[in-house]
Amino acid sequence: MLKQYYLIGWLVLLALPIRAETSDVELRAVPESTAGAAELTVRGQSVANGVVYAEITYQLPESLLAGGSIVLRQQWPEARRLQIKTPTATNFVRLVTDDRSAAQLLARDVEVVAITGEPGYEPSSIAFDVTSGVLPAGTILRFVIDRLQLPTIATTHFELPLYLKHNQEASLTRVASNTIEIRPGDFSQLSLYSSSIATPGELVDLWVRLEDEHGNIAQAQNLSLDLLVNGVFTERLDVVAPVQKIDGISFQAAGTYQLELRTGGGGISAISNPVLVSDKPYSIIWADLGVPAELLPGPHAGEELTRNAIGRYDLTLPTNHEILDDTSVKSHWQSLAAGGASLMLSKRDTASFTIAKPEQPTDLRRMVPGNLQLIEIISGGSVYDWFGNRAAMMGFRVGFTGSNYGHQYPGQYREVNTAIWLTEGQHWFDAMSKHQTYVSVGSKIVLAVSPMNLGLEPTRNLALQIAAASPILSVEVFKNGNLFKTRRQLDTGGSRFRLVVDSSSKPFSRLMSRPRNAREWVGYIVAQGAGVTVDRVGRYWQIKPGRESRRVDFLTRTHGLDEFLEFELTSVNADTVIEIGIASGYEDVAWIPKDRLPKPTPGQKFLIPIDEAIQGGTRTFEVEGYRDSVRIEPALVPFETSMRYEFDDPSTPQIGDYYYFRVRLQDGGFAYTSPIYVGDFE
Repeated sequence: MLKQYYLIGWLVLLALPIRAETSDVELRAVPESTAGAAELTVRGQSVANGVVYAEITYQLPESLLAGGSIVLRQQWPEARRLQIKTPTATNFVRLVTDDRSAAQLLARDVEVVAITGEPGYEPSSIAFDVTSGVLPAGTILRFVIDRLQLPTIATTHFELPLYLKHNQEASLTRVASNTIEIRPGDFSQLSLYSSSIATPGELVDLWVRLEDEHGNIAQAQNLSLDLLVNGVFTERLDVVAPVQKIDGISFQAAGTYQLELRTGGGGISAISNPVLVSDKPYSIIWADLGVPAELLPGPHAGEELTRNAIGRYDLTLPTNHEILDDTSVKSHWQSLAAGGASLMLSKRDTASFTIAKPEQPTDLRRMVPGNLQLIEIISGGSVYDWFGNRAAMMGFRVGFTGSNYGHQYPGQYREVNTAIWLTEGQHWFDAMSKHQTYVSVGSKIVLAVSPMNLGLEPTRNLALQIAAASPILSVEVFKNGNLFKTRRQLDTGGSRFRLVVDSSSKPFSRLMSRPRNAREWVGYIVAQGAGVTVDRVGRYWQIKPGRESRRVDFLTRTHGLDEFLEFELTSVNADTVIEIGIASGYEDVAWIPKDRLPKPTPGQKFLIPIDEAIQGGTRTFEVEGYRDSVRIEPALVPFETSMRYEFDDPSTPQIGDYYYFRVRLQDGGFAYTSPIYVGDFE
């Protein structure tokens, strides 16, 4: 169960003195630690997702009295929590010391540790509190993790930092420490990335990456690969570098193209994102925005992030680093009372703009309209479109962005891509400052909106051109934050259906508060008088067939965007009834909003007759101020991977009205355009 990651308040009493352990095992540390610093050493293969023996050795520079603490903090953005509960499991932390005094330590699991000047939302921290006696200066502490599971991200700067707290009122002070290298695994997959928009005859950028199973750049291999365009063999290419640009690729006719590289036998292959070839007067670059530089500590963190992203992203913006073109990116991790978190981009100290962040929401009331240009509406696996709507309804002209770094279920989501569209000769900073962005999750979907802004015409016409790697399930239009029009095709056969579950991520009130936490859905589907087989599921589902053919058990979670399970009924008749059971549970506790603590989620059972299911049947229920929903509706028949959607709005226009599109794909991917404003004549 996912909820096992959110245990709070687990306490373990460590009685001292503890005889220091001895070992003749040779440990490796890279680089050498400095005098007075903590020393991290590991034994085993330090490869991505590997399991190693780890030890942090530190000699106390001064005595710790009762009320003092030593905190071991975890930094990688994955759900790999340090723990003190199960000694036989991975990431179990124990403390060994040579102290012979009567000092007593209490180990506890800390959900979030707030440290001045550093981002919060850490996956876990373990605190060792001095409860009585004195831990004298000079004591050698050894923090041992027998089975430390390393992150899936390869890096040259991995650490598990220590912090000291001299008394209950003092703030945490970071202890200097060395770092170690985590190497990528063996080559196991190809990835292929292309320009998304090109004009006829224009050369496109095409990059191939040799990766391990986690997407890290692997060692170079000599490969001879076939290049196919829309399934047709074009040429053979030799790939000799771990990241290699393929030159000379262009398309003479308008249309949508996908490229594929594969070995002669087809055992290893990669398909690019779609390329829309047309006379569009702009191009698209793909950005990875707001990468926390603390994930890769050290002076060269920005360079390492950029190197790891080559071929995958055109632009990587790490926080708190000077980057290309004299542009700096500064993160402001402030308390809600001080204005919340935000990201500011500045160019040569002459121009700047702000990206508002949703997880510790930027206080929009304090923002200057000309400075706030972008709103992050997707953070990892969570959707916060309510935050973009709140800014737009307040009169801000903003675009939408996304980030790969979220704090609800870190690491368990599809890749988040922010598209920046550029006119000829335009710089990306200028484009972002004019909110020329959109967000695509799971893959790089091409979205071409026309027009880009709207006047006060009696009838407003909007069109969206879509090119995706997966068939398109639906296109939705939102006006002033509400669903306005939908384009989708229902399966009218009467035997294929979708179970859709939904929960909001909005804060409980409009006061400054963190969003609602995610929730799990543990339940079942039973068809009375028919059999059930699962056809397709969204990203987060786990499915288990029941003992009888008419039952399916499931586990999923939602946080701001609904999730669907598609199933088929056999031997349906007019008396068939679909039963949906939802087990009782509890909302997650990644953070504690002040206006509403996480609440229990009640158990529910719903009966939906087949006639109602064919029309679409929804059941809603209260969860302490929220209305979560369960819906049964006919399955959707997907469109092609490319389509154009167009609509008219003949209603009376108002300055400040805005529209945006949401596109859903068959593979679970989705995308949001930025808002198109009425009266925006930029």
